[in-house]
Amino acid sequence: MKLKIGSTYQKAVTIVEKLKEGNASIFICGKSGVGKSTLSSNITRKLLEAGVRIVAIDHRHAVSFPVELEPYVHRQDVSQKPLKLHLFGASDNPADAAASFVDTITSVIALSNAQEQLLRPLLKEALRASPAPNEVLEYLHQEIKSSHSRSAPGLENALAPLFAQKLFEDGDIEFSPGITLLDLSSFSLSTQHIVEEVLFAALLREATCEDFPPTFLYLDELSNYTLRSSNALGRILCEGRKQGLYALLVAQSIRVFKPEQRTLLQQCKYMMCFQPADEEVRMCARLISSSGGTKLTSILKSLQVGEFMVSGPVYVGDSDTPTTKPLVVHSKSPEDVVPANGPLAIPVPSDTEPILPPAQIDLLLPLDALDDCDDEEAAPSKPETVTENACPLLPDSPSEPSIEPLHLRDESSAPQEQSQSPQMQLLRSAVFTSVPMNSYYGNYNCSWPPAQVHPATFSYPNMDFSSLIQQDDAQISFQALITP
Repeated sequence: MKLKIGSTYQKAVTIVEKLKEGNASIFICGKSGVGKSTLSSNITRKLLEAGVRIVAIDHRHAVSFPVELEPYVHRQDVSQKPLKLHLFGASDNPADAAASFVDTITSVIALSNAQEQLLRPLLKEALRASPAPNEVLEYLHQEIKSSHSRSAPGLENALAPLFAQKLFEDGDIEFSPGITLLDLSSFSLSTQHIVEEVLFAALLREATCEDFPPTFLYLDELSNYTLRSSNALGRILCEGRKQGLYALLVAQSIRVFKPEQRTLLQQCKYMMCFQPADEEVRMCARLISSSGGTKLTSILKSLQVGEFMVSGPVYVGDSDTPTTKPLVVHSKSPEDVVPANGPLAIPVPSDTEPILPPAQIDLLLPLDALDDCDDEEAAPSKPETVTENACPLLPDSPSEPSIEPLHLRDESSAPQEQSQSPQMQLLRSAVFTSVPMNSYYGNYNCSWPPAQVHPATFSYPNMDFSSLIQQDDAQISFQALITP
């Protein structure tokens, strides 16, 4: 499998994986409007090119694909057409089948110990007595209703979504080539969770078969799903890669996930983080690197729309060696897809083609110097060296003066110019004879508080000094204030 995910240095950035020989699961996160949908659609298209089967779930008519991919999308409304799968597994042992089903159900339905202890023997009896797998649930329902246990009413109410309508049909899983989009929008949230958990558990069982085709679960808005290490989705992230069952997970926020859930997300081989919300920058940095770091957080903050940071082995250009350190990548729009009236044969562009014209791509540097990216705080700055000529702060002054101090020269030692205009001579004479020589600031004595000061008034009729100050402002930038 070869997935082109974007570009950097005007070179393609590519994922190369041998399916069923490694982990290819992908997690994409970032705030709204930064490019997650574009990237996930691009990856979906590349998966189709590689002949990978995709199973997507729609909770509320919110999942959509680009119009060019719609011909490959096969929508199935589960309320109208039940899912075909082995609800109780393929085991011939009723006790094993009952235990497996109860474990699956209790991972999404909170049953008391008494209810669970009642369900196991009743289900085992139903599996033994039922003439057909499709009738097991009906038989189980009747057994619960006729039970005299005090836990029976509560158990019947908890399993009502399974009994209320036909959600499953016994048989091997049959998904269409391309993208199978399962529509669960007609169901309540509790029923959706039951259908998802049963489906994921069935996919895990089916994946152990030799002829199981590589399959990706595309789950948008991951926060809507139940994610625990003990449930089927958590096991898919940890174990599914061994059988060719992977996940493409998309989330707008990771703050909603608990620490143990974020640990599960790190089972994905590839992390693709767009610019996160301000309060989630540090979380995303730690998702990429175990302890985060100032470099990662600053780069995540500076990402622009369409840019993301990928963590995982990727290939840049024609390189035969993958880059394993985090890399900033510019995503691209998917190329045109072939019409749907022919077989699925989407052309793959050459790896040597630039993804974006030079004028449209910024120079996005890879993070090749991240050996120290896990530092929690920036290195302390060195103290400034104070020289003898530095001007002291005035008492109670909020900050240092923004202008340079006036360094006075002794008129007797100052070099004389060959020719000076009368204006210049008068002005220089006023400065050197009127300003105290023992003050850095010219208008204050060393004592505090300062004596009352007032500007000296010079009367030089018919003389304009403005042109001199403009011409030699570096030499004559002062305000002549004279202490009487």
